[in-house]
Amino acid sequence: MTSRRKFLKQGTFGALAAGLTLGLGEKMTGGTAWAASHGMLGLSRAAFASQLHTTFVVKNGAEKVHLELIEVTNLGPRTTTSGQREAFALVLRGSDATSLEQDTYAIEHEKLGVFSFLMVPVGLRNKKSRHYEININRLHG
Repeated sequence: MTSRRKFLKQGTFGALAAGLTLGLGEKMTGGTAWAASHGMLGLSRAAFASQLHTTFVVKNGAEKVHLELIEVTNLGPRTTTSGQREAFALVLRGSDATSLEQDTYAIEHEKLGVFSFLMVPVGLRNKKSRHYEININRLHG
């Protein structure tokens, strides 16, 4: 059985560790918690669709990989008990010279700002380029 004191002590350490991890992530991406939380509000399907055929810069360690947004696919809105859900997929195209693994990357865009998403390689559609997909599910209250 866990005592109340032990529970509070462990919870405090957990909260401190989570805050430290968030702070380190912000320093790595150059963002802030406020900017990240408020920036996500504008990252709708329409916002990405307005940026078709523009360049997104993906940070892969010290390397910056330039990808072009070539497709925004609506995966369908749905009403849930929590509110309206917006689901969509982004397909980005990059050079065959650089291959990115499935991972969460910091991504920069001239108009949309800096954000992080899980990106998955979806293979070569031709011999000169690699394609990656990001799936986004957003709830609107």
